[in-house]
Amino acid sequence: MNIRKAAVLGAGVMGAQIAAHLVNAGIETLLFELPAKEGEPNGDVDRALEGLKKLEPSPLASPARLVCIQPANYGQHLALLRECDLVIEAIAERLDYKSDLYRRVAPFVGEHAIFASNTSGLSINLLAQSFPEHLRHRFCGVHFFNPPRYMHLVELIACRETETQLLDQLETFLVSTLGKGVVRAKDTPNFIANRIGVFSMLATRHHAAAFNLGFDTVDALTGRYLGRPKSATFRTLDIVGLDVFAHVVNTLRENLTDDPWHKHFELPAWLGYLVDQGSLGQKAKRGIYQKIGKEIHVLDLHTNEYRLSDAKIDDSVKDILRERDWAKKLAGLRGHPHPQAQFLWAVFRDVFHYCALQLGEIADNARDFDFAVRWGFGWDSGPFEIWQAAGWQQVAAWIAADIVADRAMADTPLPAWVVEADRTGVHTPQGSFSPSPPTPLPLAGEGGAQAQYQSRSTLPVYRRQLFPDRLQGEAHEYGVTLFETGDVRLWHMNDGIAILSFKSKMHTVSNGVLDDMLRAVDEAEANYTALIIWQTEPPFSYGANLLQLMQGVQEPVAHASMFDKFKQAANRVKYTVAGGGGIGDVLNAATGNVPHVEAVVAKFQQTSMRLKYAQIPTIAAVDGLALGGGCEFAIHCSRIIATLESYIGLVEVGVGLLPAGGGCKEMAQRAAQEAQRFANDNRVDVFPFVRRYFQNIAMGEVAKSAELAREMGYLRASDRIVMNRFELLHVAKEEAKALNATAYRPPLAQRQIAVAGRTGIATLKAAMVNMKEGGFISEHDYDIGCRVAETICGGDVEAGALVDEQWLLDLERKHFMELLATEKTQARIEHMLKYSKPLRN
Repeated sequence: MNIRKAAVLGAGVMGAQIAAHLVNAGIETLLFELPAKEGEPNGDVDRALEGLKKLEPSPLASPARLVCIQPANYGQHLALLRECDLVIEAIAERLDYKSDLYRRVAPFVGEHAIFASNTSGLSINLLAQSFPEHLRHRFCGVHFFNPPRYMHLVELIACRETETQLLDQLETFLVSTLGKGVVRAKDTPNFIANRIGVFSMLATRHHAAAFNLGFDTVDALTGRYLGRPKSATFRTLDIVGLDVFAHVVNTLRENLTDDPWHKHFELPAWLGYLVDQGSLGQKAKRGIYQKIGKEIHVLDLHTNEYRLSDAKIDDSVKDILRERDWAKKLAGLRGHPHPQAQFLWAVFRDVFHYCALQLGEIADNARDFDFAVRWGFGWDSGPFEIWQAAGWQQVAAWIAADIVADRAMADTPLPAWVVEADRTGVHTPQGSFSPSPPTPLPLAGEGGAQAQYQSRSTLPVYRRQLFPDRLQGEAHEYGVTLFETGDVRLWHMNDGIAILSFKSKMHTVSNGVLDDMLRAVDEAEANYTALIIWQTEPPFSYGANLLQLMQGVQEPVAHASMFDKFKQAANRVKYTVAGGGGIGDVLNAATGNVPHVEAVVAKFQQTSMRLKYAQIPTIAAVDGLALGGGCEFAIHCSRIIATLESYIGLVEVGVGLLPAGGGCKEMAQRAAQEAQRFANDNRVDVFPFVRRYFQNIAMGEVAKSAELAREMGYLRASDRIVMNRFELLHVAKEEAKALNATAYRPPLAQRQIAVAGRTGIATLKAAMVNMKEGGFISEHDYDIGCRVAETICGGDVEAGALVDEQWLLDLERKHFMELLATEKTQARIEHMLKYSKPLRN
């Protein structure tokens, strides 16, 4: 099925953002709302579309996509639904509202269209009863998570009449076109992710009260230390909305009267008080937290007043939380007498207990269960993964002991399958455990690899995921190694395509990486049909490891931060940050001489040029950050294949430098090519095209999506955007094959690049003088900007003069080295290495 046009019914927060993500994926979309009571009938939906512009992070991959959403209202435009292949209902979570809407729109829904509800927890079978019987086979639930662009999870829920083929088609669309991770959930209240995620929050609230811990202390304990989002627990409630959370909890309480934990599905008095006061969280600018000026204040339940947030974690508890081994971490928390440790163990225990009891009821298997929680709530590991990593039998024994001792939230014993003598977990290389037979609906690909273990889906769309998201107990084998060093690994999958993956922290580029990249290009040219740069995990590359490049270190210090390396270098010359001197002293002592540093920069340029002019296609498969040197490598490859959530930019000005790995050169060359296409009577005016590239570099601007990267010139028209990051390597390989199918040849070396020259430099400098005098930029910012201008405009030559790439590379390197010699640039580098933040000086 080809979904060409979609409609979203309901222009609220979720509906408008779902529409935005549909147009991100190139789907023409209608957004419906009730006719406005006054003025323009589309007034309410128009205001919703305007609201999309204000949301951060943006639901739109590019502001230009907004016009692709067509506003509509139920009074005038219902006939337009007949053109739609997919209709998603996203109105308020009330059964009566939804039922009335279904009866109203059903006569206009095409007989081949899919009609899906975005309900977060209402029964799909109950909703289906309000849909005409002859259309119920095309009705289902499709639950997006907020914000829809960024949250990977979509839960897919069938009603009794839903066609299996329809679910397969919709899953394929959601996975590949919208880039989502799909989990098929059973039709139970709040499905999987909300059921478990909300229970985890309720357990956290219960034990926080029992151990007398403040909201900010709980958030300090339950965020990144546990592999969860920084917003942790109560800050997450503020983001979601306290009224929304209250509704979800009420749904659980009303529909799960037989749940052993039912007595805990109650809202605390303080939450009801905040909701009644309109303190709903982030959207009301006050909830559990409130920002006053630049300070964050938190509600204190002892005084019912807001106080400055100043949470402190006990040092001994912090030591336990820093432990990476889950077995040691949980054992440490359970055995530690401090209330913070006992609180954390109690939450883990009750969440594990609840998950074990609910697995068979709400999910087909433990894989769907863990992925739903990971993808829907941003956990690094699902609850069963943590349990398995910590030692299944030991944790089960601890839980059982606490149940007997009446310390658990419920006294229901663990299910028999949990305590089977030979059980070591629920995830194996063969499949994930299911305590009950698969759903009666014949879901595609849910076959049992072993009794009670279900393998991954065999839907054809998943063949595009060469290395899908993995679970505890699963292992990826990344092909056959060609060579491996401390910095990189070059490997292949027996298909003639070489793949280069970095091993450095944040995939930064050191001198050793440069050597290995040159070796990889040589190897790929000699024996393979293409070279793909692809990382097993994002980011693509955080850019140059400045200190290592300047020191000329051949092998990085394993797992050391950039500042750790700075301190090690400082110690080698008996230098301390507090004791005087500057980074220049360290650099001079470590590198020995400036010519050596310049040689490393020249090698960086050489690597970029080898990628550009290799005799085989070079593909940059970009996911996540591609900054500075990472961006420079990508823009020199034959093609960039980027996920939508790729953030690309030349950011060197942040440390007082300019791009010197070919970035300025490449942007100048692209400006010249664009100018040539618009030339009149052979007169080429490069400056209008140079201006935007200059601004990108001088302002250190980073594209906030791959679509914006294309608009900013980092991606070319021929580069591709992939919605699902797990399909990235597949698409990169297909692109390499397509290039070779047309007898790939590298581009011819450009020896006549038209530049803006001294006229362009003067114009850019004049604009910067105004900014400096207005206090918008510093004197050093001005110096850096002038050097960027001189480089990208081709230096002191006439406007329209023709230069070659080496001329521009030499300018880059010259200005890079001159900036590096300044005290203010050295101070910026030192500040970045010490604090990971830019310095304005």
